[in-house]
Amino acid sequence: MTSAVSIDKLTESQRKAVFHKTGPLLVLAGPGSGKTRVITCRIAALIESGVRPYHICAITFTNKAAEEMRLRVEQSTCSAGVYVSTFHALCVRILRRYAEQAGIGQNFTIYDVDDQKRCMKEAIAACQIDTGNFTPARMLDYISNLKNDLEDETAFAARANDYFSKYAARIYAKYQALLRQNNAVDFDDLLLKTAFLLRDYPDVRMELSNRFRYLLVDEYQDTNHAQYQIAKGLALTHRNICVTGDPDQSIYRWRGADIQNILAFEKDWPEAVVVKLEENFRSTPNILEKASRLIRVNTQRKHKDLIATRPAGEPVVIQTCEDEAHETRHVAERIKALINEGVDPNEIAVFFRVNSMSRTIEESLIRDRLPYQVVRGVEFYARKEIRDMLSYLKLIVNPKDDIAFQRAVGTHPRGIGKTSVQRLEDYGRKMGLSLLEAAAQAEQVPAINHPTQKRLKAFAAMIDKFRQDINGPVGPLMDCVFAETGYADALKTADRDAQSAIDNVNELINAAAEYDSHTESPSLIDYMQTIALYSDTDAYDPQAGRISLMTLHAAKGLEFDYVFIIGLEEGILPHERSLDGGKEDIEEERRLLFVGMTRARKYLHLSYARHRVLRGQFIRSTPSPFLYEIGFEGEQNGDFSEDWGTDEHPTSLSASGPSNAAAGSWPGTFRVNELVQHSKFGLGRVKEYLDMGADSIVVVRFNSGHTKSLLVKYANLERIGR
Repeated sequence: MTSAVSIDKLTESQRKAVFHKTGPLLVLAGPGSGKTRVITCRIAALIESGVRPYHICAITFTNKAAEEMRLRVEQSTCSAGVYVSTFHALCVRILRRYAEQAGIGQNFTIYDVDDQKRCMKEAIAACQIDTGNFTPARMLDYISNLKNDLEDETAFAARANDYFSKYAARIYAKYQALLRQNNAVDFDDLLLKTAFLLRDYPDVRMELSNRFRYLLVDEYQDTNHAQYQIAKGLALTHRNICVTGDPDQSIYRWRGADIQNILAFEKDWPEAVVVKLEENFRSTPNILEKASRLIRVNTQRKHKDLIATRPAGEPVVIQTCEDEAHETRHVAERIKALINEGVDPNEIAVFFRVNSMSRTIEESLIRDRLPYQVVRGVEFYARKEIRDMLSYLKLIVNPKDDIAFQRAVGTHPRGIGKTSVQRLEDYGRKMGLSLLEAAAQAEQVPAINHPTQKRLKAFAAMIDKFRQDINGPVGPLMDCVFAETGYADALKTADRDAQSAIDNVNELINAAAEYDSHTESPSLIDYMQTIALYSDTDAYDPQAGRISLMTLHAAKGLEFDYVFIIGLEEGILPHERSLDGGKEDIEEERRLLFVGMTRARKYLHLSYARHRVLRGQFIRSTPSPFLYEIGFEGEQNGDFSEDWGTDEHPTSLSASGPSNAAAGSWPGTFRVNELVQHSKFGLGRVKEYLDMGADSIVVVRFNSGHTKSLLVKYANLERIGR
């Protein structure tokens, strides 16, 4: 039998990782170091050594990465059975298998962001708490952090001892009670409940540990505390845990990721073998040199080199632009020239720090008639008609889901008004029934008139009929739901956007049919799980024949020949929130740029604008400090050095950037420490004034904690006093 692992194509460090069989292993994998290949070959090597595929579990962070890894494993080993999954998908599988121990129904619904907001609004209202200080969005974020730290509502209530935490504890408890009532969980519950299951049921933990005797966790630097405990619990008995990752690419601290999980791996597993993958097979030496200079500034990291294996390429370009329109126009022109030279649009990407920055680059690409795709796939599932269709499917899967019932029954006029639904809810609460269960016996609710009782019973009977096809192809079922619920007819008679809505629903049905064709045993519950765990990156189509536009976070795990990163300005990257935070926030922003830079294979173009409109204000910008860290010498009297490959002739500024000028060194209209008022940003004190004639700039530290560089002629600042 020919070996599936081609030893001669592996580097020495890769071979060490691939053929390590038992005991903990930490693989520090730099960008472009062949990490996925190492994981795939390691799985193949384990199988060749006699390990059954059934006993191997590989976990990664996106559905797309999991599918790619699954295909690679099957192609290299010619055997199926290895469980390749995301953390959340693994938790769903475990919770459905051990639903009773986890205290939930096996057909539980996974609430998306919109469902969570509706549930949270209901929880806050039920607690009779003012939403001024306790907004649904704020409470969802707050509770999400608690869950990621494995603190449930009971534990949190026990330590709540101040005004905010006491009210938050009440809301947390009610929110969880509503989830239980609807047999629903949110994304964080998937992790929390699985971690508690492994902690509280040793027999379950042993059963899973015996099943998954070899655990491989990719992107370990992005795990939060709950994911860390799940991985540790699964591997605690056999200790065959292999984690791969790179502290320099940890960019999800804002959603609970803890970089210490990978930095302290050897403390958790003292016998661990550590392998560094330092050879980079992706980027040119020019790109790697700049990326290395940037990331070396960070202190929270494990040192490793980025060793280039490709020949030298084009210099890294830093472009100075007058404003965002000039910036995106220049990027579009450069892209158009590349495409005219024969470059495949699939190999071109534009990255930005925040989603709102896509507008101007889209306008420029449209103007030049250049094809593009915005990698923001979850927006499709946020459209009204899609959410309406999914509400029917959620209710079919989980009859206890009252939020799904309320949306489904109200998708279009069917003679069932809000008052009738409220009376039905009152009856259901009194009898301990869900809304769908109450609808099935609507004749028992005298407060509802007879015609509406009949409509409610018919609606319940229709949902029950659909449930007969829950285990089978999803596409045909969805087609029936669209037609038989009356929703298709309702859309046809709607406003002028009706055809667009119908097309979107048909696209959803087509996606379900595609799922059916690629799934051995399709079922609605499995399909709804797939939809619930869908992410932005899953929408990326590498064969779309289009330029890709995406945030730097969405770019993680992808690579392109030509990469443009726009908006490299202080307050954007690093983001203004990090400027008011601590050193850890700035280091994460630096890692984010590092990730973006190392997506480029051949060509990297960085740009910033001297002026930018932010929140309706025309503001003077300063270059990102990260640019100086990679060797940018600031705007000079003439061209940049040849290394930057730019033809700009900007105004002279200091090499360290204007924001480093000494306070009070600029004479002018505004004086340092002068108190001023801004219509949007409020009160603040002048930090410095840059006398540049008509383009003079005033730097103000506002009481909100934010520092803004404002163009005086547009700022409309009011003097309050000294």
